[in-house]
Amino acid sequence: MIVNWVSVGVLIAVFIIACRRIAIKWQIERLRLPRNLPLSFQRKLDYVKQIEQSKHVSALLFLTLFLGVALSLSTFSSFQLNKQLYALEEKNNALGDRLYKVEKEQKQMNTKLPIKAYPQKGIGLKDYSWEQIFADENREKQYEIENDISEKVAPYFGLSTTLIVLDIPTQTLNIALAGNSGSEENKKQIKDNIKNFAKEAKDIEKLTQITFQMNLLNDNNKKNMYSCTFSRENATENFVLIQEDE
Repeated sequence: MIVNWVSVGVLIAVFIIACRRIAIKWQIERLRLPRNLPLSFQRKLDYVKQIEQSKHVSALLFLTLFLGVALSLSTFSSFQLNKQLYALEEKNNALGDRLYKVEKEQKQMNTKLPIKAYPQKGIGLKDYSWEQIFADENREKQYEIENDISEKVAPYFGLSTTLIVLDIPTQTLNIALAGNSGSEENKKQIKDNIKNFAKEAKDIEKLTQITFQMNLLNDNNKKNMYSCTFSRENATENFVLIQEDE
């Protein structure tokens, strides 16, 4: 900050000196003297012009020096600013890496916790305005419900990513899950919760099919795929598991 103020001061000084020398030069050049002046006065005037000319040269040298100093200070200030910005960027990157590591460790800890059993009363699927969504195809309302259900089922599926999408033309609810399933007990609990979710989905009258697609990693980081499909003929029936692949 001080360096910047010094640079500004130097530039102001350069401007003042330059303006003063220009003004003096302009005043001397404007002089219109009569031809019959005494020789002594003419010599004195020539001497003054020589003095001022030498001052112009000296001022030019000083201005060059001052400009060099100002340029050096500006370059130094810019270098210091870039250095500070680089240090700040390094700190931000380190903070970002630390935050990512903490989030990763937190997710790993969550996968090692026992998966909650699906509640007997369900998560309130029947409370949503499904009839309106199927009738009006309100995209905004549909996305709102999909996101809300994804948040509600997260504790019972226990995976880091849960995506729920309702396909209105085919009357299908597609659910994609991805993450670390943890132990075999957790994986079994997730499958049980999926079946209980399908049981509760009976209350969604227009829905005829539910698909689950899971991309899992176990404790040994071994990939495992699991998918299943539930279907029914009409709104009064329960959903039945018609396909299961593992």
